[in-house]
Amino acid sequence: MHLRHYPFLVLVLCVSTNFLFGFKHVWSVLVPSIESEFNVSRSLAVLPFSVMSITNIVGFLGIDYIKSKIGLRLTLLVITLSSGLGLMLASLSHDIMSLTLSYAGIYGLGHALGYVLAVTLSVKWFYNSRRGLAAGLTSGGYSLGTLVLAPLTSFLVNSYGWRIPLMLLGVVSLAVMLVATLILNEPVEYEDNSSKSFSPLDLLKSSVFYAAWLMLFFTSLIDGFAISHLTPFMVQYVGVPSLIASVAISIYSAINFLSRILMGGLSERLGIPKILLMVYLLSTLNVVLFPYYRTVVLAYLGSSVVGLVHGTNVAFTPLIAASMWGSKYLGSNYGLLLTAATVAMFVGPIIGGLSYDLTGNYDVGLHLLSALSALGIPLLLFLWKKFE
Repeated sequence: MHLRHYPFLVLVLCVSTNFLFGFKHVWSVLVPSIESEFNVSRSLAVLPFSVMSITNIVGFLGIDYIKSKIGLRLTLLVITLSSGLGLMLASLSHDIMSLTLSYAGIYGLGHALGYVLAVTLSVKWFYNSRRGLAAGLTSGGYSLGTLVLAPLTSFLVNSYGWRIPLMLLGVVSLAVMLVATLILNEPVEYEDNSSKSFSPLDLLKSSVFYAAWLMLFFTSLIDGFAISHLTPFMVQYVGVPSLIASVAISIYSAINFLSRILMGGLSERLGIPKILLMVYLLSTLNVVLFPYYRTVVLAYLGSSVVGLVHGTNVAFTPLIAASMWGSKYLGSNYGLLLTAATVAMFVGPIIGGLSYDLTGNYDVGLHLLSALSALGIPLLLFLWKKFE
């Protein structure tokens, strides 16, 4: 292949691998079958998904270290084997603990390493041209994977049981990642105009990192709330059946996917801080008004704004890391910053759940989320001049 076209091949492979990694958010489709077959409680049936969050953080933080020790090619091979074989072993599990070990442990490590590596490689290959669009497309591949794989997995589970989709995806992942292992490379030369080279240890000593982390954490909390509580919120506040309420999740997912691509490309024209300011202002207003969304149209509109905010944050996280701290340690720095959204996904649902359990509705939780979302704005203003 002509060298000029090679970056686009890299981008296609990175988008494709993240498309397959989008399967992580399809776990809820498998839960009833696992619950029934293993005769376990709901809390145990979601254990593989919950534990995977811990494995993800380990992978997010360790990508550059692993790559520096064994090289890119062997790192890709580790991702290939752990992601493919992890799913295949999960399909053969005989109890919930072996399922957790294979899915959360083995597959989870490949998932985390592969996701961060795919995003950082695409950003590096387009570092001086369209890195915003590259980051948006690569992270958008993950959302698209969830959108496509959710109904496909549901069909396969209903027709053949929960083990077949895991085995099939494991085989496909092995095939795609083997191709990626043979083809993907770091760019030999690319110019980092920022001349910045901050290691993860440097970040942990910097107030700028903590400001950026908290900004992403506070503004991502509403996404954690929406993922876990959006359907019951609409049932209670709008008074619609769960089927109509669940459409809000589809709308949220679609906007989430589109915004990753659109905002990534738009950042190259307007700059990251200007877009984030507009999005965070809109998000805070949206969360303030959320308890008053009593019609289907307003609730769907509110869900769209949540999807917009999350998609923008996800698309911009690698760009923020590259802009502030350079690209030499981009994998680990990006992974370190990405933990903000991971923790928000854990805390957001708890805020919503406690609000409902203690008061019978989501009002108090949403008021708290709106105040926390607003804190992201002064943090952004503090960071404004740190962006290139």
